[in-house]
Amino acid sequence: LPISWKCENPGQYAFTFISLLILLLAVYSNSFQGDWHFDDFPNIVKNSHVQINSLSLPELKQSFTGIYQDRLLRPFSYLSFALNYYAGGLNVFGFHLVNFFIHYLSSVFLFLFIFNTLRLPLLKDQYANIAYPIALLATVLWSVHPVFVTSVTYIVQRMTSMAGLFYIMSMYFYLKGRMSETTGKSIGFFILCALAGLASLLTKENAVMLPFSILLFDLLLIQGATKENTKKFLKILIAPLMLFIIVGALYTGGFTSNVFGAYAGRDFTMYERLLTEPRVIIFYLSLLFYPIHSRLTLLYDIDISHSLWQPWTTLPAILLILFIIGAAIYLCRKRPLFSFCVLFFFLNHILEGTVIPLELIYEHRNYLPAMFLFIPVAHFFVYVLDYFSYKKLLQIAVAVGVIIIIVGLGDVTFRRNAIFSDEFLLWSDNIEKYPNLSRPYSNIGYFYILHDQKDKALEYFIKAKDLDKFSNTQIKAITEYNLGLLYYHEGQYDLALSYLERAHTLHPSNSMTSVYKANILLLKGEYNAAHTLIEPWAKKNPENTRLNELFCLILFKEKKFAEAEDHANK
Repeated sequence: LPISWKCENPGQYAFTFISLLILLLAVYSNSFQGDWHFDDFPNIVKNSHVQINSLSLPELKQSFTGIYQDRLLRPFSYLSFALNYYAGGLNVFGFHLVNFFIHYLSSVFLFLFIFNTLRLPLLKDQYANIAYPIALLATVLWSVHPVFVTSVTYIVQRMTSMAGLFYIMSMYFYLKGRMSETTGKSIGFFILCALAGLASLLTKENAVMLPFSILLFDLLLIQGATKENTKKFLKILIAPLMLFIIVGALYTGGFTSNVFGAYAGRDFTMYERLLTEPRVIIFYLSLLFYPIHSRLTLLYDIDISHSLWQPWTTLPAILLILFIIGAAIYLCRKRPLFSFCVLFFFLNHILEGTVIPLELIYEHRNYLPAMFLFIPVAHFFVYVLDYFSYKKLLQIAVAVGVIIIIVGLGDVTFRRNAIFSDEFLLWSDNIEKYPNLSRPYSNIGYFYILHDQKDKALEYFIKAKDLDKFSNTQIKAITEYNLGLLYYHEGQYDLALSYLERAHTLHPSNSMTSVYKANILLLKGEYNAAHTLIEPWAKKNPENTRLNELFCLILFKEKKFAEAEDHANK
């Protein structure tokens, strides 16, 4: 390029940035018009707090608290959705475009971090001459990997990819600060490191692991894991542990009530989750290294581990993970790069892979932990190419093999994007791969409701209910609620009421369940019962138009005209 670059190896940087952009545009070219899916609806499509009409401070501030509006919740994520909405409304193209460039920038900073890491004093004797091909190949393998489609094409999971971007930026700036020759530059980079780290934390909670990752990086790849350095490392751990506790309490509003209390709605206990997650982690690793199209979907059906022996794979999975971690720790002085890549993976699965009562398995949770997982793979291929330098035919064969792997990964990513482009295709694919899960049937049922095919919707809702394999009681309540709505609109009020009652029992905080129950009670002439049901909701949500309208009608039927008029005016 006819440009004057004030940096070392400008051609290599230019080739990397341009080729990554071209490659990612190729594999994600069919993703820019993809439908809204799943959690996109409550977080963006139906979330009035991010649907801003101006850039005024009050409107921007209302987006910071996400859905619930009771505490600060991933403010940078919701702010980005709000800005997207301000620029183009609910046109999916703008949202997908931002997601794409977030992933592209994550790939750029990942390359910069790996490339500079391999030239650290502790590693340069072994890796300096091959730093560029290893960094480029590892970045390409990560960036085109189909497991990360859910982090890029699934719009709401910008929360994951944007947190990953700021996370790797923070680590890169820390690296530059540690290796800068002047105090001024070091301070500048450390400030950038802190700002990027804070941005990551304000995007998604799992960024709280960043201080641990930086300390691990410093110990293994900058200082060296000597006994003396390890003792210092263990003492310094107190600070990030305190940060972990403080951030957790602030974000959740209280561990006991808002975090661990959520197990009440799950079909597994904390003990069962702890036993199941090692099998999930091993499954993640299998997807990362064997990501064929038939194995990938949005929702996975995984058996819950009830004990170390049920299912029998529970104990072997735990022992295998302990062995891998133990081997990485044992090799941390001889093979520090390998150890860092392995320990980083497990370290960044701790938050979502232990006690917090989240869903058991989601692909997007690997976006950040797997960033360095392909460095050993890239090193292996570069080593083999170098080893067979005297046999050109073998070198060509290895190079062709690497190209086939990259093209294969890109092909699977492209095919997955095609499935994610359409709501019906997504859930049909999920049903084909995991036919015993309730939620895909329930989601297709909702798709048919939107397209006014009530008979098909009823068929799928009943199938979901019969399977009774929901991830939690709230999701089951939604299916009961949708069945109640279907029968309500068909005029079968007694049947509708029975489903709405069950939905209310499972998920009493859904106001719309009470709204439709009250409508049925009005139709039956049971005005006092409808009044008792709606009055608390109307007091709790005084600005809600739907509730005021309904309460007005109830009061009118009770001949309380003055009160009815008051709610009509509201």
